[in-house]
Amino acid sequence: MTLRNGSSASLCRLLEVVVGLIFVSGCGGSGGGGGSTLQLLEPNVSLSPSSLALGNQAVGSTSAPQTVTLSNTGNAALSLSSIVITGANAGDFAQTNTCGNSVGAGGSCTISVMFTPTASGSRAASVTIADNAAGSPQTVGLSGVGVAPVISISPMSLAFGNQPVGTKSAAQTVTVSNTGSTSLSLASITITGANPGDFAQSDNCGSAVAAGGNCTINVTFTPTMDGPRNAAIIVTTDVTGSPQTVALTGTGTGQFMTLSPNKTHLVNTITNTPVFITGDAPQVLFTQLDNADVEPYLADRASRGFNALWVLVIDNVDQANAPEDYYGNVPFDGPDFTNEDAAYWAHIDYVLGRIEAYGMTAFMSAAFVGTPQFVTSYYYNSLLDSSDATMTAYGQWLGNRYKNYPNIVWVLGGDAPATSAIYSKLADIGNGLQSADPNHLITLEACRECSQGSNLGQQSTLEAYTYLGESVPSFMGLNWAYAKDPNVISECRGAYASTSGGAIPPLMGEDTYELDSSVTSAQVRTEGYWEVLSGCYLGRLFGNDAIWTFNAPQFNNSSTPWQIQLDSTGSVGQETMGALFRSREHWLLVPDINRSVLTAGYGSGATISVAARTSDGQTIIAYVPNGNAATITINMTKITSAIDTAKCWWFNPSTGAATLIGTFATSGTQNYTPPDSNDWVLVIDDANANLPAPGSAGS
Repeated sequence: MTLRNGSSASLCRLLEVVVGLIFVSGCGGSGGGGGSTLQLLEPNVSLSPSSLALGNQAVGSTSAPQTVTLSNTGNAALSLSSIVITGANAGDFAQTNTCGNSVGAGGSCTISVMFTPTASGSRAASVTIADNAAGSPQTVGLSGVGVAPVISISPMSLAFGNQPVGTKSAAQTVTVSNTGSTSLSLASITITGANPGDFAQSDNCGSAVAAGGNCTINVTFTPTMDGPRNAAIIVTTDVTGSPQTVALTGTGTGQFMTLSPNKTHLVNTITNTPVFITGDAPQVLFTQLDNADVEPYLADRASRGFNALWVLVIDNVDQANAPEDYYGNVPFDGPDFTNEDAAYWAHIDYVLGRIEAYGMTAFMSAAFVGTPQFVTSYYYNSLLDSSDATMTAYGQWLGNRYKNYPNIVWVLGGDAPATSAIYSKLADIGNGLQSADPNHLITLEACRECSQGSNLGQQSTLEAYTYLGESVPSFMGLNWAYAKDPNVISECRGAYASTSGGAIPPLMGEDTYELDSSVTSAQVRTEGYWEVLSGCYLGRLFGNDAIWTFNAPQFNNSSTPWQIQLDSTGSVGQETMGALFRSREHWLLVPDINRSVLTAGYGSGATISVAARTSDGQTIIAYVPNGNAATITINMTKITSAIDTAKCWWFNPSTGAATLIGTFATSGTQNYTPPDSNDWVLVIDDANANLPAPGSAGS
């Protein structure tokens, strides 16, 4: 509006005081014409930029700040009520500012905005400013993109199928891909689960996988036991939902000792090689020793080529604190064969696992029977007192617990007199075992000295059932011969003869043990050769009185520490015998019962020489116990050779050394006299077979 000059000065002053918001153009002027113009005073907000694009940002991380300048381009102070983040993803953005409560006319302040995406993808919000300027509230648009790694694993499971125990499978590959837009951080790749030790992995993933990149994990399966084995790869990353899991499955197959398909000999189905039993009889290994002593014993036997150990899983007579083991645990928390004690059997598991680790098979006696005739009845009475259901359940329990081990042969009996009452209970255990564990062979030790007519002094598994007039149970896989000098030759010949018609093959399970007062250590060695070459061609379990008891105090051998017997004459003899037979076709040996191979000079009694020939004619092995006191005659036509030539060796059973004699025609006969008065083994081979020196190689 326009004011007249006469009143303009005073009115301008009044308006300035009362209104305070109006600027009056020309107030206070004097003279001149015209009037004064009144103008309102007000703030004005200017935002630069009007929007912020914060770009790509890894989820969970905070961007560098971006700045908005707020300017007051008005002619009055700008009062600020609030500056806040609003909108769909307000929580992903944050702001700080220098604006305070007001901004003077012509002044400015800054608002700094940060972006911390909580999820991947486009994110949006606004800075909202409430003030006294026209158009309040003002907004600044905010946008950003949350980026994150995206893990993809293929495949999510690996199935290795059947794999022989102790052998490594071909590698299978898992691919880890990052299909996201930022780097994938890898914290760890591990294997866990029920059987993690059966699987192994190697990878090229490092600590991160770039966006769009991938890496690989190679996995192998080396089963330690027969049966299903399971584990999982765990991949731990910075991705939501971590860790990721890849399931691993496989089945261990194979046994250290089982029957060949034609049931004539033992084979290792893992290595697919024939097996010759080179065994020891540490019967109270599970119960008498602590873990610290178990280890050096096993290491020694394995180093000598021993591959079988006869052990009792329970014992109520022989060890120091029967029936407790070294740690004071008992096998049963109730009556015998019931309520198996967890700690006791966990120790059995441990030792059996160590036997497996050394590549040996445990001939495990389920319950040594004994007989009242020998005073020590062992489990004789408990067997008779237990019901058929109890004994079957015990066999099933053992079978279920140990069915996946690759290194077991079950042994029933143990000085077991051939009576229907006892053998029916042993059949219960055997049937229970077979129903739960079809993987392992079963045999039975009868009673060599029980008063049973013509069987007195010599008895095998098959002879016991013949004596009873009963059929051999279908679960029986091996014929355990049990004899002592001087009956070992006749016993093994009889056991071999019983294999005709598909009967089960024989081993010598127990003979006279070293340190027994009735024999010398050299005679113990002689027993072994007599047995194997007379028909117990599967091999032999050797025994030493100090070792089988581990110096348990109730036996009169505590003055001979078992540790020093590990390299006894008998132990070394068993070692060298095993090496010899493994170096030749032991599984084809046929005893020279009719003297068609060793035709003269074989002697008699304690100095009798014995021989066997492989069924293919490749090798003849003859044992001469009295050295150069004997000259033996060999029918050389029994060697089959395409070049009609035989290669002959002397093998020293005391040391394992072999000496080449020379080559001879495979015609007529040839006389051989050992080098000295010690016992010797004559080995004659088809020269065309190019076999190594006896004892130097083999399975």
